[in-house]
Amino acid sequence: MRVQQRAQMTNPTKTYGTVAADRQKEMTGLEFVKGLVDGTLPLNTIARTLGYDITEVESGRVVITAEPDDTLLNPAGTIHGGFSATLLDSCMGLAILSTLDRGIG
Repeated sequence: MRVQQRAQMTNPTKTYGTVAADRQKEMTGLEFVKGLVDGTLPLNTIARTLGYDITEVESGRVVITAEPDDTLLNPAGTIHGGFSATLLDSCMGLAILSTLDRGIG
């Protein structure tokens, strides 16, 4: 698992939304996450809200890229910890998902 922070604009080739549960069950976890990376499946809407992208996947490893901006500042003027926590939650969850067989979630 790795979370990178680098220049990231919302990717115009990506879509955002959800994937129906029955469609998810037809794929292995790795196939599902590869679909998020290559844009054949929509990213979750929090990815659009926070401006992050899922850029790499292999079994048990996912890379998410993001560049925080001033919309994510806490009262002290630094990036809110919730931003980092959300990236870690997404990255770890997807890394685990990438190891699962078809039909298991």
